[in-house]
Amino acid sequence: MASNISSISGATSRSSCPTSERLVDCISAAHAAEFDEETLAAAKTFLADTLAVGVAGTVNPASDKILRTAASWGGSGQCRILGRPDVHLSALSAAVINGSQIHCLEWDALHEPSVVIALCTTTAALISEAECSDVSLHHILEALIIGVETAVFFGAAATTEPRFFRPSAAGLMGAAMALGRIRAYSRPQMLDLLGLAYSQVAGTMQAHWEGSEALPLQIGLAARSALTAADLVANGVTGPHDVIDGKFGYFKLIEQANDLDAQFDRWAKPWKITEVAHKPFPAGRATQATLTAIMDIGKETRLDMDEIASITVSLPSLIMLLVGRPYMHDMSPAYARLCLEFIAPMMIREGRIDPRLFTREILNSDRAAADAKKIAIVLDDNPDPNALAPQHIEILFADGRTEERNIGFPFGSPKFPMSREDQLNKIGFCFEVAGFAAKPAALFASIFDNVENTQMRDVIDIVAGPRKAPI
Repeated sequence: MASNISSISGATSRSSCPTSERLVDCISAAHAAEFDEETLAAAKTFLADTLAVGVAGTVNPASDKILRTAASWGGSGQCRILGRPDVHLSALSAAVINGSQIHCLEWDALHEPSVVIALCTTTAALISEAECSDVSLHHILEALIIGVETAVFFGAAATTEPRFFRPSAAGLMGAAMALGRIRAYSRPQMLDLLGLAYSQVAGTMQAHWEGSEALPLQIGLAARSALTAADLVANGVTGPHDVIDGKFGYFKLIEQANDLDAQFDRWAKPWKITEVAHKPFPAGRATQATLTAIMDIGKETRLDMDEIASITVSLPSLIMLLVGRPYMHDMSPAYARLCLEFIAPMMIREGRIDPRLFTREILNSDRAAADAKKIAIVLDDNPDPNALAPQHIEILFADGRTEERNIGFPFGSPKFPMSREDQLNKIGFCFEVAGFAAKPAALFASIFDNVENTQMRDVIDIVAGPRKAPI
C-alpha cells in the first residue's frame, strides 16, 4: 500500500505540464500573418493532391467494404465522401471513409525527414468539420498547416524506427490540433484536446508489415478520433495534460525521443508543409527512389523486363523494413503496393504504377512471380534508422550491359519537385482511375483563386459532387 501511495503522490499536477503547454503555446502563437506565400502555396498544392488521391481511393476494393460498415453505424448525414457523389454520411463515419480512401493507394504526400504521411488524417477530419460548419478555405489552409506541423513534431522527435504507424498516431495529434485551431479553442481546451486525442492513439506497424486492409483504415479511425476528441472538449470533458513526455506520455509509450527542445527550436522554421514530398506513383514512398531511377534510366535506354537478367536494389534499413518484403502468391493489393519485387517490374513493364492493375489475376500471375525472382534487395550500411535515401539500383541486361543509378532525392521531393503540369497530370490520373468526372484545373482553381471568399464546401463540390439539400 505504501508503494502505491508513493506512486500516486509522485504524479504530475495538471497545472504543471510544461511540454504540452509549450506545444499548445506554439500553436496559439501562430498568427495568420506568419503564413507566407510559400507556405500557403504549399498548403493549397497539397490539399488539392490529398483530395485527388482520396477520389482515386474509391478504386480500392477495401474502400467499399469500409463504406458499407461505416454507413451502418449512423445512417445518412450531411458529410460527403470523396469520389462518391451519391453518398452522405455522419461526420464521424465520413471521416473514417475519407481517411481510408486518402491513404489506401499509398499515393498521399509525405514529410520525409520525420517519416510521417502528414496530411491524410488532418485532411479527412477537416472535410467533416467543413461540412458541419461554415468554414472558409482560408481557415482550412491555416488549420492544415498547423496539423502538419504538429504531426511532424511527433514524428521527427522519434529516435527509433516506427512501431506505431506514424500517419495515424502522430497524424491524430496533428488533426486534433488543427480542429482546435478551427474551433478557436482556449488554451485550457487545447490542453484537454491534446490529452483526449492522445487517449485514443492507435494504429501499429503490424498492419503495414502484413499489408492488411487495416492499414488505411487506421487513418480513417484516427481522423474520427480527432473529431471525437474535439466534440468531447466542446461538451466540457477534460483529458490528461502531461501527454508528451509525462510518465505515460507519447514519448514514453509510443515513440522514444531524446531532444524535444530541438524539435521546438525547429517549429515553423520553416513551416513543415513546405518540406512535404509528393508521391508521383501510387506505391509506398519507400519505393519512390527506385521508381525514380527506373524512370530516369527508361528515358535513356529501352527497358524490357524480358531482356533484363537481374535488378539489384540497395536500401537503408527503414526502406528494407517498409518495402523489402518478398513477393508472395495470393498477396493483397495493400501488400503488393509495399513490395518492391512487384512494384519495380510493374514500373518497367507499364511505364507507371496503375492502381487498376492490382487485381488478383495480375498479382498471382506467373509473369509477376517470374519478374520478382529477378529482383535482389540488399541492405546497405546507412546507420540512420529513419533514412529513406539514398537508394542504389543496378540493372543487368541479358546481353551483359548494365545501368546504375544512385538516387538521393526521389521525384516529387522538395529537391526534385513535380512541376505544376506534373501535379495536374497526377490529379487527372487520380480522377481517371476512379472514373470520376472532374477537371484537375477546376480543382486547382477552386483552391488557388479568390481564397478569401471561398468556402471549403465549394472545394468539396469538385471532388465529391453537390451537397445534399437540407431536409
